Amino acid sequence: MCKLSREQHSKSPGAYPRASRLKTKKKNMEADIIADLRCKLKEVEEERLKAAQYGLQLVESQNELQNQLDKCRNEMMTMTEDYEQEKYTLQREVELKSRMLESLSSECEAIKQQQKTHLEQLKEQLSRSHGQELEKLKAELDEARLSEKQLKHKVDHQKELLSCKSEEMRIMSERVHESMSSEMLALQIELTEMESIKITLKEEVNELQYRQEQLELLSTNLMRQVDRLKEEKEEREKEAVSYYNALEKARVANQDLQVQLDQALQQALDPNSKGNSLFAEVEDRRAAMERQFISIKVKYQSLKKQNAFNREQMQRMKLQIATLLQMKGSQTEYEQQERLLAMLEQKNGEIKHLLGEIRNLEKFKSLYESTESKLPAKSGALADNTYYTDLLQIQLDNLNKENESTKGELSIQRMKALFESQRALDIERKLFANERCLQLSQSENMKLRAKLDELKLKYEPEEKIEVPVPKKRREVLPVDITTPNNVCAKSAVGEEVYRLPPQKDEAQCCPSNSEDNLQLEKIVSINTPGINLSPHKSLPMDIQPKKEKKCVKLTGFSTDSEALSERSGNTPNSPRLAAESRLQTEVKEGKETASKLEKETCKKSHPILYVSSKSTPETQCPQQ
Repeated sequence: MCKLSREQHSKSPGAYPRASRLKTKKKNMEADIIADLRCKLKEVEEERLKAAQYGLQLVESQNELQNQLDKCRNEMMTMTEDYEQEKYTLQREVELKSRMLESLSSECEAIKQQQKTHLEQLKEQLSRSHGQELEKLKAELDEARLSEKQLKHKVDHQKELLSCKSEEMRIMSERVHESMSSEMLALQIELTEMESIKITLKEEVNELQYRQEQLELLSTNLMRQVDRLKEEKEEREKEAVSYYNALEKARVANQDLQVQLDQALQQALDPNSKGNSLFAEVEDRRAAMERQFISIKVKYQSLKKQNAFNREQMQRMKLQIATLLQMKGSQTEYEQQERLLAMLEQKNGEIKHLLGEIRNLEKFKSLYESTESKLPAKSGALADNTYYTDLLQIQLDNLNKENESTKGELSIQRMKALFESQRALDIERKLFANERCLQLSQSENMKLRAKLDELKLKYEPEEKIEVPVPKKRREVLPVDITTPNNVCAKSAVGEEVYRLPPQKDEAQCCPSNSEDNLQLEKIVSINTPGINLSPHKSLPMDIQPKKEKKCVKLTGFSTDSEALSERSGNTPNSPRLAAESRLQTEVKEGKETASKLEKETCKKSHPILYVSSKSTPETQCPQQ
């Protein structure tokens, strides 16, 4: 018996360092996992920052390249204008410079507005990022406080255990010196071992309570994240609704502009507004105008192809963004799978540890049963100590009952912990499902936008606005009836000037964008200076018209001014009523000039008359 008691006494203290080693290993593993996760989080944040910086650099470089391209285009246009417009005077150059200054001022204002909007967007992004960081810091602070509280509780519990163990050791040392039998010592040792087992079970219960508190805190943090994601989703939905409303407004405005354009085209096709277009000569001038129109058409087609290429690039970018969002969703699923596998490995380790403890307890139980079987053999020699053995047996029974009750409570606590862990896992599944749905909705939104752009390109072709042509002209009208060819030539030039745009517009009457209109009017401003434009000069009275040189000079003040105003972005926004009134006044003026010319051709002795017009804002082309 003494040997068995010594062996049990020597084996029982070895369980404590094993448990402590396992606990330290668990703590080290958890600390390593936390450190790895923090390192991964830092790496991901650094990668995101780098990606954002690279994106900003790419956007800036793209903007710089676009500005350089625009500058090069403007320089090429100005070079061609300088080579072709050598007959213009210093007054026209001063007007061009003033218009350029106005365009630069408008561009500066547009850039300022863009910078303001960009700053507002950056402020909103910073506020969102700061809010997210504050939430993360709050969650970490709560976790740190909870861990500190648990550690303090563990330290206090360990201190109490140390004091109890020291007291027991002191009592055991006092009893050893007394005259005590080996059975009493064995029973005392067994009692101490049972108390140690009870203490370990209590520690496990405390650890489970700590884990339960941690899971509750984690669930609260996850609920906060879910609320934040819901708010972000609502904001995105509001933005989508605002974008949709803006698109509808733009469509309504486009329809109104289309109606105005149709009315303007009908008024332009009115034969009463074409002046005195009674003769059809000057084929050489008409051929020159047709060549200019062909060159303008070629340039317009090239610009149209360039615009289509840019739209295709935007379409590809949107599709790439959608695929990246889908890849991000799959990446989050992979991260969740890795985290669940880590949790499974942790639970498997805990199960192995509990199985090892169960085996140790079974060994201890077998040893205890062997000692009980050996005790009846020596019952005759120890008949005097039956009282103490009965007392110790009763105490052992009570301890067994308490042990069973504690085991029941421990099983209940384990079930509660399992229920809470299952609940936390369900919440995490819901959270990741919501995140996946959000990312899928974002990718679907990008795909729908790309599809919407494709449908716009397919079913809403570009609208073509007729090219603004200099309307007013100066005609030299001879008095002699014998030379009516000059008059015919002048009127034919006017007729061809009015007839050229509608012939092309009837073939291609489609809705266009504002950019194509601007580029088309720029090309018109380049190619029109081939006509003799003389705002402040008139033909001399002595020079008689010849057959080789026709006495026709067209004065157009609106071409360059319109082109330069289109280039600078200051297009006059005339309302529809003003346009109709101007067209009516022009029709009346055309009728009056036609009647005057018919009366003057009947006379012979009068000198040459000059019919000139100035580019006043009332007589400019209202189609702009």
